[in-house]
Amino acid sequence: MSEQAIYGDTAYYGVELIDRSGNGALPVGEHDFAEAMDRCVLVDKTMFIADVLDADASVVVCCRPEGFGKSMNLSMLKAFLERPAVGQVDRGLFAGSQIWDAASGRYRDEYACYPVISLDFSGATRRDAAVADVVRDALSGECARLLALLEAPDLARDKVRHIERVARGVASADEVDSVLGVLIELLVMACDEQVVLLVDGYDAVWLGRASARGASGADPAKLFDCVLFDVIAAAGDSLRLACLMGERPGPAEAALSSRNCSYCLTTPLSTWCDRWFGFSDAEVEALLNHAGREEYLDDAREWLEGYRFGRAYCSSPARVIGFLDRGCTAPVRADLYGYADCLSRVVAGWNLDRLSVLFDLLEAHGCVEVPLCLGAAGPEAPSDDGLWTALYLSGFLTTDMTEEPEHGSRLRALRLPNNELRQALRLVIIEWFECAAEDIQDVDAFRDGLCCGDEDTVRQALDRILGDAGIGATDPDAPLPYHLLLQGLCFGLPGYANPASRRKCGADRWDIQVIPTGAVLDVADTIGMLDERPLISINMMYDPGVDALGLELLAVQALLDIERDGIDKIRVPRPGVGRLRWGFGFDGRHVAAVCQRL
Repeated sequence: MSEQAIYGDTAYYGVELIDRSGNGALPVGEHDFAEAMDRCVLVDKTMFIADVLDADASVVVCCRPEGFGKSMNLSMLKAFLERPAVGQVDRGLFAGSQIWDAASGRYRDEYACYPVISLDFSGATRRDAAVADVVRDALSGECARLLALLEAPDLARDKVRHIERVARGVASADEVDSVLGVLIELLVMACDEQVVLLVDGYDAVWLGRASARGASGADPAKLFDCVLFDVIAAAGDSLRLACLMGERPGPAEAALSSRNCSYCLTTPLSTWCDRWFGFSDAEVEALLNHAGREEYLDDAREWLEGYRFGRAYCSSPARVIGFLDRGCTAPVRADLYGYADCLSRVVAGWNLDRLSVLFDLLEAHGCVEVPLCLGAAGPEAPSDDGLWTALYLSGFLTTDMTEEPEHGSRLRALRLPNNELRQALRLVIIEWFECAAEDIQDVDAFRDGLCCGDEDTVRQALDRILGDAGIGATDPDAPLPYHLLLQGLCFGLPGYANPASRRKCGADRWDIQVIPTGAVLDVADTIGMLDERPLISINMMYDPGVDALGLELLAVQALLDIERDGIDKIRVPRPGVGRLRWGFGFDGRHVAAVCQRL
């Protein structure tokens, strides 16, 4: 069922599709609005232009995760507002769209009126990118593009030559860094009109995925302050509008506030502009109907929907387009590994404690209650305190508690939005535990032995994995790391659902249950699958003071407690056959294992 239906949010926003080409091609990998209008079918988001033009401040900061239409919206603003350097204005580009006739057509007064500076810094998020080079290349390219507007005879020739040197790539670093202010000044004089400044990826430096310094050794954060924010503050009334797109609001808030610049900000918690980023349930349904794939609506909801921005539930446009482009099939493992790699880059290093929260998130109705520190710029390697905010801003988690966005200390329940993210997080867990063992065959042996009831194989494999992963080395007197290791190794069992732990049900509850399932992610999940899969129940006991005989007795007692506590007193779900009980004993150095088949 749709998130909107579950939560009673069924507002209809007048969904419209734009298909000027008539062939209904999907905008796969397309970020240029004008080009996409000629070749693709688009969801009409043009009223975003109205919201931006009606904003209370001339500086607008829009923050959304990757894949939610920031670049396309920015390109749409450029297509609407920019006056052409040569030739006539194409007044048919937006004809028939919502913005064209809105408010009795008053927004047409600003159509194609302004010189537009469009800068794309998003390339700085690429691994090993030199931030200074990306920034200066963007400035040089835009100077070259706008030279045709600077032919008025009364312009200061030294400043025009400054622009020309940057455009030709022969300017010094200082000249490039100072060129944006000069370009704004000359455009105002040459066009006798205010300037529109559009910036994509303004927060690239703070995303933690770019190199810390450019080739010149300059601090990229200071470079952005000088190149971008100082210029915005100094431009004043020369700017009709500055629109900054990124993922993190903190850098813009800090930079603009320190310069006493008024601005409008929209984050995933904000209600302003909430419906112009992401595809609503109705918009996804309209796209599926247009493609003749309306029977896949429930699949699209399960895999893709569930993000909440302000008052609106939505799906990622990039993922919806990918879903349609694949013929409405669920993502396979190859698709999800890219998502999982991006998630790991945001986290900058998993450990058992962080992974244990992922275990909880993957449970039915799982969530983590944390404050969202949206005003913090975020370090390159997130601390545990800022980790969940980073995952939220990057689109891996969402929250239904969007009220009072200004209260940063308020606890908000973060959850996984959809099945696609659940599967991506599952792959992160599987990969981490496979990498924790020096020999991946030990992990395979543990899983195979666990399903078959082979005590010696399971004990020997687990004993080696304990040493490889360093479990208990930092906190040898705590049972939790051993429990988390057992649970983590049970992710990825062929033909089984994710393991469920009841460690939070009360003190000394260390039992785990792994339930057979007929649902598999892809063919790789069926490798080694048994024809008869038992319901697996696991219990463990921990005592660092026991001898070898006592360790065996711990495992036996853990096994007996499964029956005594009624841990597996449930009907074995199909396609499962029978029950398999496992008891484990740990002493901080070694492990004992016993099993019972019923």
